Order: sequence, then C-alpha cells, then structure tokens
Amino acid sequence: MLPFSSAGSWESWRDALRKWILSLLLAPLCGYLLWAYATGTFTVFDTTALIVHEAGHVFFAPFDWTLHILGGSLFQLLLPGLFVVSFLRHSYRPGLQIALVWWGQNALYVSTYAADAQERALPLITNDPSTHDWWNLLRAAGLLPFDDMIGYAFLGLGLLTFGIAILLPQVLL
Repeated sequence: MLPFSSAGSWESWRDALRKWILSLLLAPLCGYLLWAYATGTFTVFDTTALIVHEAGHVFFAPFDWTLHILGGSLFQLLLPGLFVVSFLRHSYRPGLQIALVWWGQNALYVSTYAADAQERALPLITNDPSTHDWWNLLRAAGLLPFDDMIGYAFLGLGLLTFGIAILLPQVLL
C-alpha cells in the first residue's frame, strides 16, 4: 500500500511538498553559489552584485569619505536587506526566502572583496589597486591585518543566511 493511499495522507504529503518546494529549489542554488565562492568563479549573480555595488558608491557619494567608500558593499547588503524586511513584515515566506538567498550571495561577494584588502589581487573596474574599497577602509582604520577575519565574518553571515533561507519553512510554519 502506498503511504499516501488515503485522502488524508495524500493531503499531508501535498502540504509538505508545497511548504518545502522553494527550499528544495533554493538549496542547489545556494550550493552553486558556495561552489562559485570556493573556486573563485565569477557568476551572473556576481555581475548583478557588482552593478548594485557601484550604484552604492553613487548613492553614498554625497556623504563623507568613509560612507562613499563603504557605500558599495553597504548597498549590496542594504538593498536585499530592505526586501528581507518588507517580506518579513508582510509574512510572505517565498519572497523572504529568495531575498535571504540574495542577501547571502552578496555577503559572499563582500567576503571575497574584504578578504582581498591586503593582497588587492581582484580585478577592479579602475585597474588601479589604490582604489580597492576595503584596502582604503581597513588601512584608514588600522585594521588591514584583519582583512581575512573580516572576510570570514561576512562568509559566516552568508552561510547562516543560506541556512535560514532553506530552513525557513520549519522555522516560521
């Protein structure tokens, strides 16, 4: 006899599938993003993050030097963060899950950039290593030797966010 042969059992399977389907779809995406992070592969998602990053510099340009330089990475986290807050306030779980994955992907991007502050090996739009945001920020703050630790902090936040996004149906419902 099949486990969903009775009407009640089929409905519980259907409800469980409906509840977890987005998590089942997002898990491989998170795996792909982590693979790309680990191998240093630049993806279409990173291209989108770069556009948001550069827009952040423009958005924060009227403010002081620190916010202008930090604005790229800050905007990468603020923009998806606004979606997270909005979807959370409206109790819209699918949007919240997708926005959390978006936030986590940007945290991975910021992690790579921050951890590169001393080496400045990443290719920059300007092709000028002296324009590396995190090198400038951490050097000015006297924190340049801690670039890897800061990168790991963003990596940890990204991993935590991916986990929350995938497990959200269990947490919220």
